Amino acid sequence: MASENSTPPEVRAASHLRTLDLDGKSWITGVAINGLLAEGSEESIELARELVDRAVATQDDDGQLGYGPSYPIEVFSHGREYEASWELTVKKCMNANNTTAIGHGVLDFYERTGDTQYLDAARNEYEWLMSVERTATGGIPHHDPEVAGIKSLWIDSVYMMCPFFSRYAEAADERAAHDEAVEQYEVHAEHLRDPRTGLFRHIWVEEPDHYPQGTFWARGNGWAATAAVEILDRLPADHDQHDALVEQFRGHCESLLPLQDGSGFWHNLVDDPNTPLESSGTLMFAYAFNRGIELGLLDEAQYGQAAADALDAVTRVVDGGAVGRVAGPPGGPEAPLTVTPYGQGWYLMAADSAR
Repeated sequence: MASENSTPPEVRAASHLRTLDLDGKSWITGVAINGLLAEGSEESIELARELVDRAVATQDDDGQLGYGPSYPIEVFSHGREYEASWELTVKKCMNANNTTAIGHGVLDFYERTGDTQYLDAARNEYEWLMSVERTATGGIPHHDPEVAGIKSLWIDSVYMMCPFFSRYAEAADERAAHDEAVEQYEVHAEHLRDPRTGLFRHIWVEEPDHYPQGTFWARGNGWAATAAVEILDRLPADHDQHDALVEQFRGHCESLLPLQDGSGFWHNLVDDPNTPLESSGTLMFAYAFNRGIELGLLDEAQYGQAAADALDAVTRVVDGGAVGRVAGPPGGPEAPLTVTPYGQGWYLMAADSAR
């Protein structure tokens, strides 16, 4: 366990991340890159750059970043919660914005180096997303509807897309990208945020109008909370939707805070104490709370201890550098608990936010 090694657990987690297979799903690897950049050691930065450079080198003609000549978006199924509409949504489809998670790292290296190949790659990804057919309410679907034959919004998308849009807006001096970041968050919240609980559901399908996965799963709510605080970190204070997004973020955090377990974890379904304690969502809430405090959006006395308890709880299940109790992709009620690159990445980001 973490206490058995004097090496800081976040350093061991970064070391373990280097041993995992990083050639898998782009959305997983994008988060891993963000974690390596947060950890910040020379070795981690070099590995992150290797992954980013490979993504840029294998960007396709449409503008999608990648990690090789091709990689399939697979269907994960580990429980009864996945209905036929889920299969229609994702089977054999190119993901419309999971590749955008890599764009966070691409823009990071543009900021670090000034090398315009990174900005050009980010622009290609941005312009491709702008070309995707939207829902009637303006949402960019999680999978390209030309391939999927159906339009669906996933809460994952707000983290994959929206902070990327905000970062691109600054890098390219493209104010419209700030507007897009907020619009996509708001459209996803319109369809996926439950007005009674203030929590976010996983997936909404436009036609027929329904939720093939409607539970309040931890990582899904983590995507929403971390996306909001990352947008607000870069959104101009005079933006006409700035204050409304602040209220969205604060209200979401207020909904999450009382659901924290006494152990410091949140449950895999945050409103169901009969589901397992889960690490990735717990880390994402710690990160969102710490960043919210840093930006002056959340009260430190109220949220600081909750964030510290969350990071401590997950640290207790770091074993040999592996962050345990992470719900396997794509999450949901029946997800097995395992070790994943995005779990490692979120541990590194949460640890960095607590410094």
